[in-house]
Amino acid sequence: MSKTTILTLDQADAWRAALQRYGAGDVYYEPGYLLPLARRGEGEPLLFVYEDDEALGVHVVLRRPLAALPFAHPYADRFDAISPYGYAGPLIDRDAHAGAMWNAWREQARSLGIVAEFIRFHPLQKNYRPFAEHIETQTLSQTVWIDLTGDIEEQLNKNNRRDQRHSHRDGLRAERVDAQYIPAFGKMYRDTMRKCDADDYYFFADEYFHSLAAGLGEGFQLWRAHVGDVDCGYTLYLRHGPYLHYHLSCSNPAKRHLRSTNYLLVQGSRRAKMEGCRQFHLGGGYRGNDSLFAFKANFSPHRADFVIGRFTHDERVVAELTRLAHEAGQAPAANFFPPYRSGR
Repeated sequence: MSKTTILTLDQADAWRAALQRYGAGDVYYEPGYLLPLARRGEGEPLLFVYEDDEALGVHVVLRRPLAALPFAHPYADRFDAISPYGYAGPLIDRDAHAGAMWNAWREQARSLGIVAEFIRFHPLQKNYRPFAEHIETQTLSQTVWIDLTGDIEEQLNKNNRRDQRHSHRDGLRAERVDAQYIPAFGKMYRDTMRKCDADDYYFFADEYFHSLAAGLGEGFQLWRAHVGDVDCGYTLYLRHGPYLHYHLSCSNPAKRHLRSTNYLLVQGSRRAKMEGCRQFHLGGGYRGNDSLFAFKANFSPHRADFVIGRFTHDERVVAELTRLAHEAGQAPAANFFPPYRSGR
């Protein structure tokens, strides 16, 4: 016999209890991480819990209303789903039960009006493996991670080790700071995004950072690099269990020569190692092996596969939505999923 449950953020205590029972999740599954995303309008967070006599599994999604799409009015009561920003995907504590869990989720998804689903699997947990027979998966690229159980300095390339010494010699210092620094961080971060000509999605407001800090507590770790009273850069880490994640960073262009982001990443690694973290996930690039990936690769030789998943819960509706998008002048882009959202 199996039992399934759908939890919303209104049931945050039961949500946390389910994650604690599973025992091996990460920050991307936590209500405190998901509430700020919901407040940004990214979708309704849902936690699917699967139990049978031998296995326990969890799956987190953001359910997005199709009513927000201008051409989707015939299906305004339907939804699609996506993994939260970062890395998630279904987790099961016994691989042999992955098929049963996914079939149970398919039934629930249909009852919730979900027609399609896009998944970003967790590179360190490798949770795509037991589900690969049941979900269309694709390895898009690689991510970089630092082994905090080993020697951090040995994992840095020689230029990075040299830069650490030079930055310190030139007076750069790093410290973990509290939420009172969010306004300074937020302004510098958004200035950095403008200089990078970043997509609108990445312009996180201070309200997002305050909500994240309140929701994650000690899991929200903001670091500041400075020379005296002058801010040179900030880095935001997310901590959960054995994992530290590089979430966001920014720097003062007038102090670019101090390489504050490099300095903060190494200092953050050292502190996380002292506090018992085992893996520091730096993530990957925007587009495969781009300049961002090359930057992160300077910190470690360790790599993990970034795998995505695509699943169509209602083929008829997805086909019809794709046709409607095309008629509305939003021709589907190659390899984009779900295809009817590619024009947005």
